[in-house]
Parts: sequence; structure tokens; C-alpha cells
Amino acid sequence: MKKEIIKIAIPLLLITTMGTSSLAITSKFLINNETFSFTDKKEKISSNFDSKYDITNNDSSIDNELNQTITDLTKKTTYLLLGEPNMQKESSENYYKRHKDYLELRYNPKIPKDENAYLGLDENSQEYKDDILSGMSVPGMFLKLNELEIKYNSYGEIRITKIDENNVISLITLSNVKMKEQDKDNPTNYNIIHTDLTIYYYFKKLDNEYKLLYLYGETNDDIQDYIDSNDEKIGSLTKNSDYNSNLRDLYDFSQADNVKEETLNKIYDENKSKVIFLNSTYNIGTVTSANGFFISEGLIVTTYNYIEQSLMKAQKIIISDSLGNVYDLDGIVTMSIENDVAILKVKNKNENYIKFEDANPIEKEDAVITLNTKIGVGLTTNKGIITSLDKNIQTSLPISEEAQGSPLFNNEGKIIGMINSKLLNSSVSFATKGDILKEYYKKLTTTNYEEIKAIPFEELKENYYIKYNNETIVNNIPEDKLQEYSNIENISEMIDLKLVKGSYKDGIISLRYKNDIKNYIDTMQFATKYIENLKINGYEQKYTSDSKVVYENEKYQIIIMEEFDYLIIVMVRL
Repeated sequence: MKKEIIKIAIPLLLITTMGTSSLAITSKFLINNETFSFTDKKEKISSNFDSKYDITNNDSSIDNELNQTITDLTKKTTYLLLGEPNMQKESSENYYKRHKDYLELRYNPKIPKDENAYLGLDENSQEYKDDILSGMSVPGMFLKLNELEIKYNSYGEIRITKIDENNVISLITLSNVKMKEQDKDNPTNYNIIHTDLTIYYYFKKLDNEYKLLYLYGETNDDIQDYIDSNDEKIGSLTKNSDYNSNLRDLYDFSQADNVKEETLNKIYDENKSKVIFLNSTYNIGTVTSANGFFISEGLIVTTYNYIEQSLMKAQKIIISDSLGNVYDLDGIVTMSIENDVAILKVKNKNENYIKFEDANPIEKEDAVITLNTKIGVGLTTNKGIITSLDKNIQTSLPISEEAQGSPLFNNEGKIIGMINSKLLNSSVSFATKGDILKEYYKKLTTTNYEEIKAIPFEELKENYYIKYNNETIVNNIPEDKLQEYSNIENISEMIDLKLVKGSYKDGIISLRYKNDIKNYIDTMQFATKYIENLKINGYEQKYTSDSKVVYENEKYQIIIMEEFDYLIIVMVRL
């Protein structure tokens, strides 16, 4: 399913209202469970590595008080937009009260007067622009989302980014919502779909209180259309040099437009053997991918986010380049949540690596070029501009999740940063600054390569990944039936979730497992190992969808399905 952007048709004025600061990385928050709190994650990861390779970015954190304020405001705004979780019917009285309270969140500044203006207001003031923006987007989005009749199960993951003292962005992801979607063939009809919904809130401070300036919602891949429009060819260079950014009305793109094809070709030729593709697999399937690049003969830099996702989902990491070379992973040297950086060590070295050469200071609207691969075969160059500079480099480059870890060059072909995972969409992306990467390089190259400690992926996964033991079972399953279920293709050893409920009736056993870490692993992912075992033991697939599969042999029918944060397995004796 392709993306669905839920927003009101308005100019991108929000960029001008945010000043020139870029987003800072923050912790991830799961509202109903603190299994993976930011502090615990940081300590758990950091304790595995040699501390002498730590690079601390002290300015990147968000204070706890502000975090709590915006978290509460995000939940409140979501409730006022969508109503209660699992709400079936709502009274008219409650609907209108919710609407009224929601509109009170709108950013509504006092606009300076201008007696010579038609409206008597200073139409060039930031206050006037902000008022127009919030006046269109905030009420309009309420009507749009309620028209879609969105039903959600619970509050999902919330991420918060502080732009400056007055501007904060939060996003909340609601998993498996039910909503109406307009039928493309017959626009008068609507279909009911299930999807993940992410809502972005832009809050701006007014009289020491954060108010809602702008918001929009996205479903599914936020740049799927962009990805689909850029096919890569094996061993070739694909250029997206004429990307028509949505930001052209707000920024001067002349420096990017003046980057010639010879420059793109030169950057490609000089770096095609230095950019690598990281492919994380479970059994024979790919579960997550990213880019990276060599910063020394045997060291690769990529994003923390990619390695974290691999630890949670994958069995191994395959490293290759667009020229067909494959590199054996020795292990992970260090990782940083704050910087979104991970350093990998490989066993077979690459003599070609990106060198940190002195470059002119970067400025807003400078041209930037990135080189990456989305499918691990061809390389794509993209050019854009710097739209903001602060703790990160904000660019106009459209970047897919698979392209995180790509090098970012200036128009002279010198490395100035690495695309990180802090924001990946069709208009804006972020990069970790080259100065931070250079610090890692300096610390690592002062140590003899053979003495650099690298923790094998499997060992780090074992230390980091939390497994639950099925110790406490709330059930009404007779002991003999409980013993029978545990022996059906060794299920008790293959589902790494807590079994919270079980029941038995008329030859049917139902098991309910709780996924307490849903923001890191899709619930059905936990059944992958068990499903593979069913296939190995001769079970035939009878039905499959994103949230349900059915397998049978001569003795049992096994139904595996996802419901909210639960994995449910039903076993029927045939």
C-alpha cells in the first residue's frame, strides 16, 4: 500500500516559522511501557563498548521537564483530535466539547497593527504568517480526521524534538488504526483499511505556553512515491539531479542548480567503492537495510538506528558494495544514541575509504550531494541544499529509510556529514555533522587496528535483546493439554514473548502473548521462527495476510494472528 498524506492544502509556511534551527535527537517513548527507556538503553548499549571511543554530544538532549510537558500535550491533542481509544460511539455533546477544547490549543498570536494595510494588520509580520498557518491547518485537520472516522487502540510511540526555546515538534505513531480511504476508482465511495498512522505536531510557545501551530498525518511509507520513481540499475549511476523540492518557494536553490553533471560523476567515481550497503536478514528474508561508508581501511560508519533495528529483528548483517564486493563483519566497535552513529569493524579491509579533508565552513543554502543505494546494487546521486544548521545539518534531500548512513558531500566532493535517521521524508532530511564523524576517526586511528575491540553481532544481540520467560500463565488449560501444546513443533521455545493467557475448549487451544516492546518489533515478527519451523515440519500454508496466517498438517490447524499488542496462536486438533 502506498502512502496516504493527511494534511490541509496550505503553503509550507511552517518552515519559515521555525527559524534556522534543526531538530535534535531525543529519546523514544512508549506510553504504556517503559521497558526500553532512553536512559536504560543508553546504559545497556554503552556498557558493552570501550569508553575511550565515546563521543558525547551534550547539546543534543531534551530536558525532562519539557519532555513531560510535550508528551502530555501530545496525548491530549491526540485525544481531542480522535476521541478515546477504541471509541465506538460518541455523544454529540462530547464531540462538540472535544472540538471546542481542541480549537483552544491553536496558536493565536497578537498581530501587530498597520494602519496602511487593507486589514489594518502587518501582513509581513511573523505573527500574521503564523496566524494564517494555524488558522487553516488546525481546524481543518480536525474536520479531515473526523471525516475519516479513525479508530485507534492505544497511544503509541511518541518522539519529541526541540528546535529552539520556542519551537518543539512531536510525533505520535498509532499502530493498526482503522480508517476510511477514498476509493480511487469511485471517489464517492470509501473503503475501510487498517494501517499505521503517524501524526506530526508543531508546537510554538505563546505567553509561556506551547500552542499548536501546524500538524499533518501520514500513513505507511512517507516517501514511497519518491522511492518508486527512482529505479536503480546494477553497476550504474542514477542521477536525481533535477529533484523538484517542495521548498523551492522558501529557499534559494541556485547553488544546487549550478552543480554540474561532471561534479556528480566525479563524486560517484571517487566514492563508488567506499559506500556500502548493509542488509540485515532473518532466515532468508531481509528485515532492515541501510547504507554506510568506510572511514578507514577496516572501519565503517552507519547509523545507531540501523544497528538497533538489526539487533531487535535480524540474525546477521550482510555487508556489500555496488561493485560486488562482500565484507565479513568482525563486530560493532561503538554506538551512540545521541549522535545516531555506529562504527563497524570488518575482517577484510578496503584500501579505499572516505578521508576527512579540510572543507570550507558550510552555510545555509549551500549545495549538498549524497551518494547511496536503496537496493544494494546501483548507486544514486541526489543534490539539494542546506536548509538549516544547528546540532545537525538539515537538507532538502529526500531520503528513504534504506538510505540512512549515506555520506553527505559539499559541491567540492568533500565529506561534511552522514545522513541519519532523525527525519526521513520527501522534503527534509538530517545529517550528523562531519566534525563528529571526524572525532570518531581520530580516536579510532590512534589505536592499532588489530587492537580495536569489536563485539560480534550475535554477542551484542544476546546482551541487548530482552527475552521473556513463559513462567506465569493465566490459563484454564488442563495440565495434559498444556503439555500437548508445548510439544507442538516446540512452540514454547520459539515465541520470545510472555504468555499471559491460555484457554482450552473442545479440542481448541488458544494462547495469547503480550508484546511489551511493540515500538521496536512488529508483533508478527515474533512468530517468524515458529512459522519457519512449521514449514520445515511439513505444514502447508492455507491463508496469509499482514496480520494473520494459517498452517495445517494432517493433525493440526495452526492460526497465528496479531491483535493490537498481542500475538494470538490458536491450535485446532483436526
